[in-house]
Amino acid sequence: MKTEWVHKKLGDDDVAKIIMGQSPSSASYNDENIGLPFLQGCADFGEVFPKTSVYCNEPLKVAPQNSILMSVRAPVGTINKADQKYIIGRGLCSIVSLINNDYLYYYLLQNKNRLEQKAQGSTFLAINSAEVNDFDVSYPESLSTQRRIAAILNSADKVIAATQKTIAKYKQIKQGMMEDLLNEQCTMNNVQWRKVKLGEVGKISMCKRVFSFETSTESEIPFYKIGTFGKDADAFISRQLYEEYKSKFSYPKVGDILISASGTIGRTVVYDGEPAYFQDSNIIWIDNNETIVLNQFLYYQYQIISWNLESSTIARLYNDNFNRIEITIPDLTEQRRIAAILSGIDAKIAAEEKVLQKYEKVKKGLMEKLLNE
Repeated sequence: MKTEWVHKKLGDDDVAKIIMGQSPSSASYNDENIGLPFLQGCADFGEVFPKTSVYCNEPLKVAPQNSILMSVRAPVGTINKADQKYIIGRGLCSIVSLINNDYLYYYLLQNKNRLEQKAQGSTFLAINSAEVNDFDVSYPESLSTQRRIAAILNSADKVIAATQKTIAKYKQIKQGMMEDLLNEQCTMNNVQWRKVKLGEVGKISMCKRVFSFETSTESEIPFYKIGTFGKDADAFISRQLYEEYKSKFSYPKVGDILISASGTIGRTVVYDGEPAYFQDSNIIWIDNNETIVLNQFLYYQYQIISWNLESSTIARLYNDNFNRIEITIPDLTEQRRIAAILSGIDAKIAAEEKVLQKYEKVKKGLMEKLLNE
């Protein structure tokens, strides 16, 4: 977009008015909707708008409706929009834009890393009023250009939000169907269900921990530990270390189900056979011969188990714990039918998540292009 760009400070008189938060007395807090909703920090932030159940009837600092809310301490630079008036505590500031509000909102989102770099403090990261006011901003001089940029990015956000809503809908449907289909009281097809212990289904093993090894961000083989299990790996190892590990210890095969045994207990994935390093004694897997339970059916049963485990007080599960866990199963034909239904929903979720990733990538590219001179 051909236009002149302006370079100023966030706190300049013609850019924005900054209101730093100040915490009122806790005696004025209530959950009876008396006064205005109160935000102490970004812990109350949602995807775009805050979500809080705390109210306060003795306001000290108020963020106007439609202002931009920004965290100024641990973490710094997290952004939300004020969909109504809010009382803000010392962890936040309110930015009342004097240029196009949505443009400035996206600009601050795009430059969160620069805000983080300004953070100082030995106890926790924070930025003060002077640093917020002195933050460099750039924007097109033309207000109509600011509006066009904001409109493009807002359209991208709407598509992303719609896709997220679709994914949430499918996940809700899946959870309901799992609770129905994996229940021993299910009477579809007049199939009898029976109880078995996981130890009867297959051999349960635990990944081995080796302490002397190096990780990198550029090696060949993804390294999964309990914190990244079931997600994208954030560390890698050499192929040589991977092959050495596989030659020394038993290792999951394609289709085996891996389960986290601590942290988020019960997090479950099916091993797809791709080279990966599961070097963590907090990860357990089951080597199932599928004569009693199909792997795909067992995968969904484990998800039901994980819901129960996550709400329990158990901090760590061991092989013996898993061996004793009981599940209810129908015959193999019914297992196959149920697994096919749930796999179909999973396929829809995966397809929508792939679309979401594409839209998020497009939005990121648009922000990099449109919010820079």
